[in-house]
Amino acid sequence: GPAVLGGVVMGAFLAFYAFLGFEDMVNLAEEAENPERDMPAAIVIALLVSTVFYALTVWAALAYMTPAALDASAAPIADLYQSITGSDPVVLTLVAMFAVINGALVQIIMVSRLLYGMGKRSRLLRPLSAVNPRTRTPARATVVVAGIVLALALWLPVRTLAEYTSGLVLLVFILVNSSLIAVKRARPVEPGVRMVPIWVPWAGIATTISLLAYVWWNELFV
Repeated sequence: GPAVLGGVVMGAFLAFYAFLGFEDMVNLAEEAENPERDMPAAIVIALLVSTVFYALTVWAALAYMTPAALDASAAPIADLYQSITGSDPVVLTLVAMFAVINGALVQIIMVSRLLYGMGKRSRLLRPLSAVNPRTRTPARATVVVAGIVLALALWLPVRTLAEYTSGLVLLVFILVNSSLIAVKRARPVEPGVRMVPIWVPWAGIATTISLLAYVWWNELFV
């Protein structure tokens, strides 16, 4: 029914946060021997493997705990581990901490490099393009991004952060797909580049706008 479908859509919107980071693989394209072949395959394989692990985790959770218990839990995976093994989830907590910190570090590195590149092209962001003479890294941009991440982490709950992050990234995806449409219209064929049909970015825009509209409608009026 509509309630079940609505729950699935809202869950998909929130779970979108768990699929962030795969696009960062393109930053390593220069280190691949055959990036045209290897990078798309690497992204698809990583997405499929991660999806299988997520699905197995959900299956285990529903097999050992009720949906009501999972919803009421502040740490569902830790409670799941404790209900299966009978032991305190100390090791699992440590693993989760390192995983979350690692994910944050990857995003800090990626965003700082993005600001560095924008600073080289924008007078407003020019201070963020400064490179540390010893480490040869954009240290100033890294400190700014790390400060913003730390402030948000201390200020907002994890669920709220995930929702805001998912929403902002989906808005960025709309802009990226719109840019791809503009590029394809300007250069329909690019030698040596695998070109996707123009309906692909249009489909991306349509599905992304539909998901955001549904979520915001439920947040505001339901």
